[in-house]
Amino acid sequence: MALMDILGEAQGGRLFATTGQSLGISEAQAKSALSALCPAIAEQLKAKSADDPGTFDALLDLLDDGADGGVLDRSSDLTAGDSLSDGNAILETIYGSRDAAIRTMRGLAKNVPETALVKLSAIGATAVVAALARTQATATPQPLASAPQQLSGGGILGTLSSALLKGVLQELNRRFAPRRRRRSYTDYFGTGRKRRTTSRRRSKQPSLEDIFGSILGAKRS
Repeated sequence: MALMDILGEAQGGRLFATTGQSLGISEAQAKSALSALCPAIAEQLKAKSADDPGTFDALLDLLDDGADGGVLDRSSDLTAGDSLSDGNAILETIYGSRDAAIRTMRGLAKNVPETALVKLSAIGATAVVAALARTQATATPQPLASAPQQLSGGGILGTLSSALLKGVLQELNRRFAPRRRRRSYTDYFGTGRKRRTTSRRRSKQPSLEDIFGSILGAKRS
């Protein structure tokens, strides 16, 4: 799924509205700005990962460690201080400095005030990494129980009943499964990131196209 489609569906389709509200700008302004900033940030992260093995390793470590893409669905988390710190660390890593990043962002989104732009840039960077984490996640919560393939009685009624039961079990799992601790992306990006003393051995190392292909789309020849 493309990056902006992921963001557009987050928070029940309310991500742009809640982000704008938190910054004192309109939903349309937030959507327009993030539509310009987020793909550019994703492209820069991809380019930096291609040029800098350390950044690529940090990204792979983050994805391997099961980073939480659920921050996209929690408006209070996405616009909070931790997410802003994470976003600024990401921007610092891929643009060389936060100031350099903001200068680039300023040229992309001119329809928002400077104070909102600074925060939107950090929110956008966090959103990009969260979207990558969501698309690349390999671990999924275990269901509470498995619904039978078909309840006794057979026919369309049994099939529908099985589907309804499965839906109920999935909703219960979503509501009551233990909430995973919010992982800080700052552990992987920025000058204060935790550097590993040895490279992690991976049975299969994904390529940049594997990681970014779905959110940025395949390049046309």
